[in-house]
Amino acid sequence: MTAQTSGTKAARHALIAEILAHQAVRSQTELSEVLADRGVTVTQGTLSRDLDELRAQKVRGPGGTQVYALPVEGGGTEPVVAENTEQVTARLQRWCAEVLVTADTTSNQVVLRTPPGAAHVLASALDHALLPGVLGCIAGDDTVLVITRDEHRAAALTERLLELARPGPQRRRGTGPASSAGPPA
Repeated sequence: MTAQTSGTKAARHALIAEILAHQAVRSQTELSEVLADRGVTVTQGTLSRDLDELRAQKVRGPGGTQVYALPVEGGGTEPVVAENTEQVTARLQRWCAEVLVTADTTSNQVVLRTPPGAAHVLASALDHALLPGVLGCIAGDDTVLVITRDEHRAAALTERLLELARPGPQRRRGTGPASSAGPPA
């Protein structure tokens, strides 16, 4: 199944954010071409307004070239270019280690608990990671619902996120700050 993009401004903004998070885009013309390849045609004026509304900035990217980037989730003002898988994984690992309290799986869904007010940050990091089999996330105040394609991917995602949440040398099931088990009885 291939995802369809609606013609709304919000859908276009989401697509632009996804593109900027995963590949180096050096100009509005280049971004316009990438959007056109994905079936979205926009005028230069609309694209300029979109980049302004998304608070996109030019930053020094790989090899010293200037590329567009969006501000980091969590309220920071320093933009990052996350076309690098290692950067995306490091960011997801950082947020899992800082805010993931528990993870539980049911059917093709994963329920993640965070401290109050932190769910949106973890959901954003998951969205940017574009993990295989993840269809999307819904964040509340302290809960993230992640929907996957099937039960096996949900179980694998739960295990991976719990692994990312554990401190380096202790990364193994049952240790660290996050656990799929509840509090001791």
